[in-house]
Amino acid sequence: MKLLIDAEVYLFRSATAAEWEAEWDDGDWTYLCRHADAQANFQELIAEIREGAPDHQPVLVFGDRVSFRYGVWPQYKANRKKYRRPAGYKQLIEWVEKAAQSRGWLVARLPDIEGDDVLGVLYEGGDVIASIDKDLLTIPGLHLRNGEIIHASKLEADRTFYAQVLTGDATDNYPGCPGYGPVTAERALASCSTELEMWEAVLAAYAKKALSEDYAITQARCARILRPGEYDLQTSTPLLWSPPVA
Repeated sequence: MKLLIDAEVYLFRSATAAEWEAEWDDGDWTYLCRHADAQANFQELIAEIREGAPDHQPVLVFGDRVSFRYGVWPQYKANRKKYRRPAGYKQLIEWVEKAAQSRGWLVARLPDIEGDDVLGVLYEGGDVIASIDKDLLTIPGLHLRNGEIIHASKLEADRTFYAQVLTGDATDNYPGCPGYGPVTAERALASCSTELEMWEAVLAAYAKKALSEDYAITQARCARILRPGEYDLQTSTPLLWSPPVA
């Protein structure tokens, strides 16, 4: 059984904590990241995570630089260009990959998909996903959060997914359905007891805003974190989400 670790989010947090501002000359400021501190922070986090599932094989998951969602919604993550990564972040990823073998870690990455997708694609029954990203709860199964393992049923994961289709995600830069936030999305899905009913509720919400089914499907494909069976491992091809049918 695997402990699938969202390595990017934990490495980013470790590097940010090891970064500070420095003034070299009067009025000349730069950002610095002490990689030795970032590496120590990361190893401490991984050790803490492993305590939550000590009998599982840790797998550090990273995403590809290219995401299939750029072809689904051209504006996807376009707003992130203005955000700065910690100094030397690429080199920290390279350190993780080199250090993995000596520490008994496995590293996983798949072409054309993000780290969240890799977590979902590689998940098998009995595995545990470790992440602080709430979006991962759209994947049915076991999740390690704040030191506790919780189970997200398929119905719960579907409800979280369809709520995301309605609300969109400002961080990833896809809008969802105008006027829908977490509360209104939850209300729209409250009476649904099947995935088909959830999709019909989503379509009704988009229709009220004069938005087509094709538009709703595009938003859903942005929101969908790939699950097992939604990626062709032989051809390295993500399989686009399709609506449920009766």
